[in-house]
Amino acid sequence: MTTGDATEIAGVLAKRREVLAALCGGPVRKRTLVERLDVPRTTLDRGVRELVDAGLAERADGGVRATAVGTNALDAHDRYHARLDGLARGEPLFDSLPEETPLDGRFLAGAAVSRPDPSVPDGVVERLFESVRGADAVYGVAPAALTGHLDTFDDEATAGGAVPRMVVTPAVLEHLIERRGERFAANLRDGTFEFFCDSVEITFGLWIAAHDGGDDEAGVVVYTDTGVGGVAVNDDPTAVDWARERFERARDGAERVTPETVRDGRDGVAANAEGAE
Repeated sequence: MTTGDATEIAGVLAKRREVLAALCGGPVRKRTLVERLDVPRTTLDRGVRELVDAGLAERADGGVRATAVGTNALDAHDRYHARLDGLARGEPLFDSLPEETPLDGRFLAGAAVSRPDPSVPDGVVERLFESVRGADAVYGVAPAALTGHLDTFDDEATAGGAVPRMVVTPAVLEHLIERRGERFAANLRDGTFEFFCDSVEITFGLWIAAHDGGDDEAGVVVYTDTGVGGVAVNDDPTAVDWARERFERARDGAERVTPETVRDGRDGVAANAEGAE
């Protein structure tokens, strides 16, 4: 057995990925491979030989099986292509974001991307509501307000008994105080929600919907000048971990919003209004 370098391994995998996948858990006899893959014997012989020469497979017990190197290389190859697929699907979202946006490839790999339907521009937000609906815990970062959808988000995010924890920017906090006032203060007083306020480095909305039995999910909302430009959702643990990291980074150092914060904000709005008269 000889082990090829990374370039050789990548080249062999690009051509022989299906053959290598069939060898995982082997040994597998060539006759079985021919039937399973539905390829000519000569093509299969060539593929097996290339895999063996690259150290990705080995002959054993009358058949062929993937080596440990081959199994791990296949996994890395598949994850790499999943990331590329995610980047391709997310390309329309990138068009709406600043160039230096920290939207990590770990999240985009395997993400399901939804774009607005021109006939129902706000319909894409339903994917967010579907994600948080019935969750046992909801975390989020909101650099912009979902104007027109706040009540629906409240209802869906708390439907499963969750106490959503949100990090918002000063502009979003001001919007909430102006639009919701007493209800916002009551939610904070009753512990229905937890809010934190600080400037954040991301320009997209972020959420994590966690469930006691697993199946956690993370998502991002991309904003445009005309509303929501798209939503991407991913339930891969790596993507969820990345989203949690972003939430914790935004929450660290953020100031907790209290009913007194809301009261002081409303007093400030009222004073400004009086001064303008």
